[in-house]
Amino acid sequence: DLQLVVDAGGRFVTGQPIYSDPRFLYPPLAAILAGPLTHLDFLALSIGYAGLKIAIAIAAVISVGRMLSRGQQLAAVLIVVLCLPFLHDVMLGNANVLLVGAMVPVIYGRDRARNGILLGLATAVFAKPLVLPVLLWLLVWRRRTWIGTVLAGFGATAAGALIAGPATYVDWVRALFAGGNRFAVPFAGNHGVTALVPALWLPVAALTTGGLLWVLARRSEGAGLTWAVTAGILIAPYAGTYSALPIALAAPGLLKSSPTFTLAMVALSTIATGFALPFYALAILLVGWAQVGPRA
Repeated sequence: DLQLVVDAGGRFVTGQPIYSDPRFLYPPLAAILAGPLTHLDFLALSIGYAGLKIAIAIAAVISVGRMLSRGQQLAAVLIVVLCLPFLHDVMLGNANVLLVGAMVPVIYGRDRARNGILLGLATAVFAKPLVLPVLLWLLVWRRRTWIGTVLAGFGATAAGALIAGPATYVDWVRALFAGGNRFAVPFAGNHGVTALVPALWLPVAALTTGGLLWVLARRSEGAGLTWAVTAGILIAPYAGTYSALPIALAAPGLLKSSPTFTLAMVALSTIATGFALPFYALAILLVGWAQVGPRA
């Protein structure tokens, strides 16, 4: 994915159509920001990108687990950076670590507009279906943060449209629809519903969306969060192992309500986030349904 982004940046700099490569599905802003990177050595850029992701993981763990001992924080960092979703995100040059890292302040910070800025900017650059359920959770539980996220996202998108032109964003929407149809089939790297039974994807996505809305409206804050960070796996037309990374954000809450399940969830993640990913997600949704706490 990093190569796709850099190549798109090269096309933008030279005035070529950004979406001439149908595999590139990120917003035009990703290509705009990648333009200056085209002159860098790609190996060095890849190493730097991997280092940035590890730094984000360390900062996130320390931020969420600031009450833990140093030994516990180190153990938590190792668990995160050595889990299969994180490793695959690093190896494939994907952007889920950036998106999940930007979700930390919106979920664990105070309900302030400024805490949503990072997620808004990250979404404007690397828009993915997994962000939508989290935005719905914010709308219910963190209204000020939701406003900051939306304003930052729209502001960055408007800047991208001014630089690249509004027509480029029209091309992006077309590329998204074409890519969704093209990738909603079994292929190497797809572990979502469409990898198992493509015909079931739309019914499963519809049921999951309905369940998410019901949980957000009627269940606890923790239950809503668990559903918000997991539902994207079943809603997206295709899902790689790295699609499970947002589930890490629900782990602290699940650890309090269902400690045995949470330890098993982490221990089995190396195997379960592969071809069993839809069943893994379903199990987490079922356990998350029963989380207690303040209600909407």
